[in-house]
Order: sequence, then C-alpha cells, then structure tokens
Amino acid sequence: QAATMIERRGPARIGVVGQGSGAMATYKRTEDTMTFFEIDPMVDRLSRDPQWFSYISDCASGPINTVLGDARLTLAKETPGSYDLLIIDAFSSDAVPTHLLTAEAIEGYLALLKSDGVVLLHLSNRNLDITLPAIAAAQALGKPSLHQLYYERDDSPEMAEASTEALILSPTPEGLADFMADDRWNTPARTAVRPWTDDYVNLFGSLQRSMFDTPELQRLRSQ
Repeated sequence: QAATMIERRGPARIGVVGQGSGAMATYKRTEDTMTFFEIDPMVDRLSRDPQWFSYISDCASGPINTVLGDARLTLAKETPGSYDLLIIDAFSSDAVPTHLLTAEAIEGYLALLKSDGVVLLHLSNRNLDITLPAIAAAQALGKPSLHQLYYERDDSPEMAEASTEALILSPTPEGLADFMADDRWNTPARTAVRPWTDDYVNLFGSLQRSMFDTPELQRLRSQ
C-alpha cells in the first residue's frame, strides 16, 4: 500500500532495510530508484540468484542496488531529504535488531525523507510487542504516525497468524495525507510505554505484552 501510494506522486526514490528474498523489487518501476540496505552478503547473493528467487532478476523494472553493512551506519552516509519512501523490514525474526527501532534510529530515517516522504516500519513479530515502543518513539519525536494491522482475509480467523502490522511516519502531516483517507490506517492513541533509545531497550516488557496481550495492545489492534 505504501509503495503504491507514494508512486502515484511520480518517480520515487525508495530505500528498503532488510533485503530478504527481494520481494519489494516487484514495486520498482522504470522511473524509480530502489536501494536495499542489507547486513548479510549471502542474503544479497541468494535473492539475486534466479535459481532461488526471481523478484530482483525478473520482476524489477531496471537495476536494483544493494548497500551492504549495518543499516544505521550505511544510511547515515545517505543524502538527507532525498528519499520518498523508506521501508524498515528487519524485525520479524527471533533476533530483533533493536538499534534499528530506537528513537534516534527513527529520527535518522525521517531526516533522510523529503518533506512529504514516508517511513514504513514493518512490525510483525510472533514473540515481541515492538509496536508500542515504535509508537512511543514517534510520539516522543512529535511526528505524525498511522498504524495498521492488515489481514489478507478478514473472514478467516486462522489468517490472524499471518497478519501484517505496520506503522508509517512522516516529517510532516502532508506526507500522511493520502493515507489518512484510507480507513485501514488509524492514528494511535498516546501510549505510556517508554520509547526505546540508544541507551534504553526493554525486551522483557515487550515479551510480557506479547504473551499476555495487554489491554493497550487489544485496543490498538481492534481499531
């Protein structure tokens, strides 16, 4: 949804943290530029090998770049105010790179965006609630954000396990205007959860909230 909405505005510069199989490459049009930021060289090699995955080799319209290294460090070398869309998709495994979800990290992502650009945080995780710390960070930074819990099929309860949870942020309210018109996106209520920072991360609290499905999470996900 985010890629489609951003691309309606014209040629887009897109950055994706977490290459995986390279599926995001399918959204790249000829007029767009797309760069993956990936820490593992093997992931880059496999995603480009059509023997295993064909998103990059066959589906992308034009070349796809990959910058190898820790995304906090490699993104810091990018030109501020140059991206239309940043997708941070590195949190679905059992080993969450928490340094990519701190207030300082999110502030860095926002600095790379054009004034109407958008950063999307893919927050789906089976074991940890990382959504409320992300919302808390956005609120601490004073930046507008929208939340969505997406189900492929609303009429199939078993698909809940395959849901996708995301938070989008922008440097300005104008960046989220198109998304505000879509009722699948909701403005999160203010949270009492403490935002993660480069000096503070509470994984135990995230595990507790996920295990016991706290009332705050229930309210957020029922919107």
